[in-house]
Amino acid sequence: SAKAPVLELKDEPSESKDNNDSKESKEKREADGNKINLPGPLPSIPIPTLPTIPKLSLDDIMEKVHDLGEKIGEEIKDRVPTLADYFTVVDAVWNEFQLGNGSLYQSVINNMQDNSKNPEIQLDATVRQGNEICPQEMAFQAARKKKMKKAFAKFIGVKESEVHEDDIPVVALAGSGGGYRAMISSLGYMTAAKKAGLFDCTMYVAGVSGSCWLIAQYFTLGQRSFTKTLEHFKHALSTPIAHYPSFIDTMLTNPGAAQLILEGVVQKYSKNRVLTLVDAFGTVLASRLLIHREGEGDNGEWVDPLDFKLSQQSRWTNYGDQPLPIYTVVSHVLPASMPERIKEGDFIVDDDVEQDDETHYYQWFEMTPYEFGSEETCAWIPTWAFGRRFIGGKSVERIPETNLAILLGTFGSAFTATLADYYKEVRPLIMNKALSGSMDAYIEEYLDGMSLIHPLSPSCFPNPLYKLPNPVPEAETFSNRKNIYLNDAGMDNNLPFYPLLRPGRDVDVVVAFDSSADIESVPWFEKADEYVQRRGIERWPPISTKRAEQLAKQEGGPRIMTHVEIFHGIVADDRDADHVVTSEGEATSTPVSGKNTGSGHSLLVHPITLIYFPLIPNAKYQGDFNPGTEPFCSTFNFEVKGDQVALLAGLGEVNFSRGLENVRKVLKDTWLRKKAERLKREKQERKLRKVATVRPTLTNS
Repeated sequence: SAKAPVLELKDEPSESKDNNDSKESKEKREADGNKINLPGPLPSIPIPTLPTIPKLSLDDIMEKVHDLGEKIGEEIKDRVPTLADYFTVVDAVWNEFQLGNGSLYQSVINNMQDNSKNPEIQLDATVRQGNEICPQEMAFQAARKKKMKKAFAKFIGVKESEVHEDDIPVVALAGSGGGYRAMISSLGYMTAAKKAGLFDCTMYVAGVSGSCWLIAQYFTLGQRSFTKTLEHFKHALSTPIAHYPSFIDTMLTNPGAAQLILEGVVQKYSKNRVLTLVDAFGTVLASRLLIHREGEGDNGEWVDPLDFKLSQQSRWTNYGDQPLPIYTVVSHVLPASMPERIKEGDFIVDDDVEQDDETHYYQWFEMTPYEFGSEETCAWIPTWAFGRRFIGGKSVERIPETNLAILLGTFGSAFTATLADYYKEVRPLIMNKALSGSMDAYIEEYLDGMSLIHPLSPSCFPNPLYKLPNPVPEAETFSNRKNIYLNDAGMDNNLPFYPLLRPGRDVDVVVAFDSSADIESVPWFEKADEYVQRRGIERWPPISTKRAEQLAKQEGGPRIMTHVEIFHGIVADDRDADHVVTSEGEATSTPVSGKNTGSGHSLLVHPITLIYFPLIPNAKYQGDFNPGTEPFCSTFNFEVKGDQVALLAGLGEVNFSRGLENVRKVLKDTWLRKKAERLKREKQERKLRKVATVRPTLTNS
């Protein structure tokens, strides 16, 4: 090619006469640092009737390839001392493209068969049907209670000898979605919770989207330290995730780290899995979030290879040293009338499965270090087996666990939203009040259809429920699907309430950190109310009703919010859970609720208390700082400078301090209630044992 890069190593390369670029465009390119800029906050997406394919001529394609090759050449030249070294590196890069011997691709393929690095390939997996908590989580609960006892006594200000393990409230921290904004602000909230002692009293920590990224980094690269995680953020987030030179640098200077990052896509490719943009996004994201950067002090070691296996986070939970992490995703189940959706280029994906009606919904799934599955489908597999093909409840192949890089992309794949979701996100950014009103009326006619179309395909995995024998009704749709498409859970609810309501976890207090956009009008509580009604869960407080009453008392305008709101599960007058049936059969109203089991005894249903922290401005902290209007806090922004990280995390810390004493009071009150219930129960049991002992004596006499 006449435009082939000149292989010269000079401090100031002279301009070539063949260079058609203007001096101004060259200076601009140099000023940009040869980085690939992301598009605006959101792509401009039309409402298509058929897939649109951009038309590029061969000349256009060759020009883009040439530009990229020239930039890669310049990046390499900056990192080698001699021309011979340059050619050595070029050969190495070319070898990678050719997937030749000694390439990262071949190294990954070889490692997939190494049972010393992937011990799970020696095991077969089966689907566990039912909704009981798995034995590993039960063991974790017992171990965690022992570890929490001292910390809980200190947090509520009593002697450790006064605390019985069974009385300690089961506390869950819940982080919302919202990209880097949620990841950083949740870090601030949890840092404050750690300093106050609450984190050490926590049983579960659950996340959606960006908060999942935070949890994953805390358990891996952050070395279970929020301080180290913060320092990593300050160094790692200042470069856009699409800045390819940083990845080239990683490949050239540390191929071992590059191999860990690429394992996920290589494994899917080698097994002929469906690759989507989400997989590429996760790979690039991992190169930012899971690799240590220079200047991180004692945090400067490359990440442990085991950290790329989510199941290995059990190393920190098996003995109760850390809360159990819960990651969430959803699958969009579409109506029966939708056409085939698997063919390349289609907008909608649902594996060509028909339902009995025209409804569509999001099915929630959770992943812990122990299991992946859903309470509603009553089906679970070991986390180390996620990514394998299953038929009839049994795995039919032995491959390594799905790489954490792929999972990070799946957890935070908000860009695979439906057209309706895109419109809701773009609407406040591009339209004034008058225009949005008329546009809403126009869009309303198409809204139902827009809620079914995903312009970008979600992440695709083999379906562990495929041909599952005797599935429950909720699992029948999935049992016919070879693949399962998983989305960011924020498409349904941006707070991970559902896995925390699962029977067997018996959560007493949920502390929710909400960093959602448009936080004054979020529908998360209405959605949660719909879920608990559908599932027959009686412990959940009627939050949407209370919030509606609060809004009605206002004189118009957006909802007036406070830095902490508390909702108790004992205030719902229309729920059976608020009326206790005692052992004597008398109905009464108390903080404890239950149903008669028919044997004269009540099945206690303990209420849940929600402590809600919305991410809103704080006049006592950088009074003019509003994360809802700052461009760097946008959901789709992936470049945050170190001082901006500190600013946003600091807001989370300060806001938590505003509600700390409220949290302390709720936990102490819950502890006193559970203690009183236990003492009463033990007294009744002693009485029954005494009666049982006396009766044989009277019979003999």
